[in-house]
Amino acid sequence: MSDSQTSIFYMPAPRKKHGVINFPAKYGVIFNNKEVCHLNTMSDHIQGLTTAKNKITAKVNSDYQVYAYQLSVNHPATLIGNNVLMSNAVYQAALTHKYQLQINLAESGGVDPAYVKTISLKHCEFQEITLTYCLEFESDKQAVGFQSKLKRYAGIVLKSPRNTNQKISNKVGVSASGDTQSWYINKVEGRSVLFYVKDKNQPKKFASFVSPEVASEIYEIAKRVLRVEITLSAKYLAENGLSKPSAWRGAKGKAVYREQFDWLRTLLKVDADYRVNKPQQRHVDGLPERDQLVLAWYLKGKPINQLPQFQSGEWKKSPIKQRILERLRIDIDIPWKTQCRIAIPGLSELLSLDRLVKPPKELLEHCHFPSTVKRKNRELRKLVEAAIAAAQLKWEKKEGGKRNGSSADTVASFQASALGTVLEALREAGVLLPSPSDETTSDISNLMG
Repeated sequence: MSDSQTSIFYMPAPRKKHGVINFPAKYGVIFNNKEVCHLNTMSDHIQGLTTAKNKITAKVNSDYQVYAYQLSVNHPATLIGNNVLMSNAVYQAALTHKYQLQINLAESGGVDPAYVKTISLKHCEFQEITLTYCLEFESDKQAVGFQSKLKRYAGIVLKSPRNTNQKISNKVGVSASGDTQSWYINKVEGRSVLFYVKDKNQPKKFASFVSPEVASEIYEIAKRVLRVEITLSAKYLAENGLSKPSAWRGAKGKAVYREQFDWLRTLLKVDADYRVNKPQQRHVDGLPERDQLVLAWYLKGKPINQLPQFQSGEWKKSPIKQRILERLRIDIDIPWKTQCRIAIPGLSELLSLDRLVKPPKELLEHCHFPSTVKRKNRELRKLVEAAIAAAQLKWEKKEGGKRNGSSADTVASFQASALGTVLEALREAGVLLPSPSDETTSDISNLMG
């Protein structure tokens, strides 16, 4: 899901005063030949300030004890109701995840509200982060046109010069979203990038606005905005010290946002500013003689790697290529006719953070921008406090008001030894067990209490 952040919260060890913790979890059972062949947790839904549904999944150990929760949250949709016009707020997203988890635990009825309060961002790690950059252009035609040109350009620039049979890089492809305009750069240095224009609400995609008029105004801006989404993998986050929310707080987070966009610009050789016309002779004459011979061969359309001096190893291509690129803005690894066709004049200015969208003040309430996000998170925090207060009242009214168990009783969820009891409960509830030829996952969460 675009704009989503995936995190995991490792549950802190409860103290004796917290008693037995019954962590909520949704389970699935796969039957085969009337026998259980697989038992695991399933994802459930959680919400924030809107009706947008996000995923929460309990993580269990070999004894089916819950030790963590994984959350996948579309942050803009959860707080604002839509993700059309937005900026990055990763640290605030971690707070949103925490608040949603705390509400979920408080409302479950099986967790001491005092324990819920102990969950903090120090227990959180990001497993995937999507950074979104909304670049605004002068018109929708310019935005869509640039998106198309950039795809063609990336397909050539990212192609390996060693693979002469490859027309475009296999790292560039069309998104499977059904929108033929969307395209991606896949898995480069632990990151993937998606490019598209969100000019209208997509089918089966969540978007909620206070009125049709507000939606119309927002999409009127969005249709001239190119969205660039850089997704950072779990491995990349861990290797670069970006898994913890603290790495994204304040100035540190802003620096990372810029670093990731600069990485993309470098990857696409934005500052190369490839030329579209042959260089004037006086500029060619400024090159060393060897470089001039290489350039002459190249401009005739001959494969550069077939130059005899390169094939024999007499000349090294790399330093010659670099000098020609720096002085004449020509990459000899890209055929001259192809380079003329894919060159985008002014690319450095077109793919620039200077183009980040700035919504008018009257629309900020409906956009995912810092001032709005912080205020919405304060609203969500009040819901957490209310949920914990309500849970506390119920907790105190439990029979005897006593809290049993010890600090070792950290979990009382679904134990493997109780499997027979659960299956019997399924039969008594009228649930038909799958036939021997039918493998099915059955939802037994309602039986877990």
